[in-house]
Amino acid sequence: MKWLVVGGGSMGRRRLRDLTYLNAGEVLLFEPASERCRDVAGAFGIRGFDNFEAALGESPGVVVISAPPTLHEAYVHAAMERGLHVFAEVPFVYDLRVAREIAAKAESYPGVLGVSHTIRYYPPYRIIHDLLADGAIGKPLYIECSLGNYLPDWHPYEDYRKFYGGDVRMGGAGMDMIFHDMAPILWWMGPITSVLARFSKLSPLEVQGPDNQDVLLGFAGGARGYFHNDIIERGTLGLHVRIAGETGTIEWRQDQTSLRLFESAANAARQVPFSAAPDWEQALAASGEMSRILSRQRVRSGQIPSAGDATFIYEFCYLREMREFADAVQGRRAYPVAFPQELENVSVFHAIWQSNEEVREIQL
Repeated sequence: MKWLVVGGGSMGRRRLRDLTYLNAGEVLLFEPASERCRDVAGAFGIRGFDNFEAALGESPGVVVISAPPTLHEAYVHAAMERGLHVFAEVPFVYDLRVAREIAAKAESYPGVLGVSHTIRYYPPYRIIHDLLADGAIGKPLYIECSLGNYLPDWHPYEDYRKFYGGDVRMGGAGMDMIFHDMAPILWWMGPITSVLARFSKLSPLEVQGPDNQDVLLGFAGGARGYFHNDIIERGTLGLHVRIAGETGTIEWRQDQTSLRLFESAANAARQVPFSAAPDWEQALAASGEMSRILSRQRVRSGQIPSAGDATFIYEFCYLREMREFADAVQGRRAYPVAFPQELENVSVFHAIWQSNEEVREIQL
């Protein structure tokens, strides 16, 4: 089976890296920028196309979409009208109307619709989910999730003003990170029922759109929350999560290799190491694979802030995700994330956007 990767940027390179390693079939690249197409395809030893119709003419069975967020719809549509297997980065599609249409077709669709869920493989995210599910802090009452990463550091190999991350019209200027981080918040806390958002432009960064987003959240279970994202913070932690419950608190900072859990019965905080994740052995094995893969990689991808534990590399999450999708395509297992979960995420994002535009709280 042929695999067509759409996009030769940072995420496209990750998908090319992992698919060529997994040897799931012939891997092709579509990248509209001819020079980048040539360079990236050459680095991975694959065939590249700067014309999408020509790439589709190779009859791929799978399309993996790693283009800027607002461009996903055209590629998803082209793949789905041919009944192909489709994987797309977050968001699967940017447009809420299109997401609803796909959700209505998802159950009867003949191929696999692979909604990206990379963070579910990262030990701290899985541990937070399991602690909450097990009632470790009782009923969750409040979540604070703060994320900040300096945009020029995302793609150190190119000018930040020339890739989608600096342009709100392409789904950048922090919009993509709202999608990325609402997904785990929904996974941890359940349905979001209200949002009150404010976007701001505070820094001298030359971006088209805001560089800060602040959102108040209401949840179906009665909890409240606050989400912050910015693309101006230099040298900070990346992500900081704090969840307060009726009987305890969970806290994690992205530069730490353990979580802090306060349980009132113990009357003291304890550290929960990443090794407490139920899939820790798989994480270690995939990290070992990724170390070897990265040592051979000839083109650079972006940088993900991560705790400095030598035993694992965050990039292993992408490898595990793509292996799971490849298994689903080959009929070995069902893909674990159903499209309605992505529809919920896209719905929340558009409510956040509407709230900022109309300067009021939006009920979902």
